Amino acid sequence: MNVRGYSVGPIACRAAFTADFSVPPDVTPEQLVNHAERDRPQMDGRPGMRHKYTPLRFDPAVGTIESGGRYLFDRTEDAIDYFRFTTSELQIEPGVFFWDRPFFLDVDMRVWHVIGAEDFAPIATHYVNRLERLSYAATTTTITGDLAAAWLTMSEQARRQGLATAWLLIATDDSQIGIVTAATKSPGNDAAQSASRSLAQLERTESLSRLLPPELCIAREFDRTSLTMSVWLPKSRIVGGDAAAFPTYPLYPRPLDGGSDG
Repeated sequence: MNVRGYSVGPIACRAAFTADFSVPPDVTPEQLVNHAERDRPQMDGRPGMRHKYTPLRFDPAVGTIESGGRYLFDRTEDAIDYFRFTTSELQIEPGVFFWDRPFFLDVDMRVWHVIGAEDFAPIATHYVNRLERLSYAATTTTITGDLAAAWLTMSEQARRQGLATAWLLIATDDSQIGIVTAATKSPGNDAAQSASRSLAQLERTESLSRLLPPELCIAREFDRTSLTMSVWLPKSRIVGGDAAAFPTYPLYPRPLDGGSDG
C-alpha cells in the first residue's frame, strides 16, 4: 500500500456525515464495492473531505447487506455541501439522484458537528468500524462545552482500550450524539476467522458512551459494528498515493480495476 497524507494523532476536522442503508438480497458485496469505486471519483473530490469508511455488515436475521458511509470533513459547510450535492445534484443514472437509487433501502443521513476526533493507529489499518447514535433528553446551553470536557476522558480511554480511532459527534437539531470508533484486524487462522473475531471484539468493547455526562439522560438509538469494505483517501490521492484502501480483501473483493491491497 502507498497511503500518504494521513498521520496518527488528533484530527482537526470539525464536521462529519454519516449514512446508513440496506440493499436487497440480490446485491452482492462485489457489486457494492464496484458501484462505490465507480462513484468515488465524483464524490471524494468534494471540498473538505478527509476520508470515508464504507461499512459492510450482513443482517443476522435475513442476510441482507447493511452499508453506508462514515465521513469526516474540515468544516460544517463542507459536510452540508456534501449532503446537498448527493441529495439534489449528483445523478449516477439520468434522472435519479444518488440517494434515490432503487437498491438503497431505508436510507438514514446525518450531518454532525465534531466535538473531538483522533486516530490512534494508521488509517489503512482501520479494519472494523462502529457507529453509535444516542439521543439526549436534557436541554442545556452548555452541552457542547460539557461534551468537550468529556472528550478529554473519552479519547484517553479509547487509547487505553486499543482502539484505532474515536470520534465524538453532536447533531443538536436531532438531539443526537454520535460515537464512531474503529479497530485493527484481530488475528485468526484465516481471513474469515479474523473478520469474525474483529467484529466480535469491537462489538464487545465497552462503549465510550459510559463517559458521557449522566445529566444528558442518553438513550441508545442505533449501534452497528461493521467490517470496513473500503476507505476513501482523498488526501492520499491528491499527493500521489493510493486513492482508496480495501481492508477486507481477500475475504471480500476489491473493485474490478484492482484498487490497492488492504
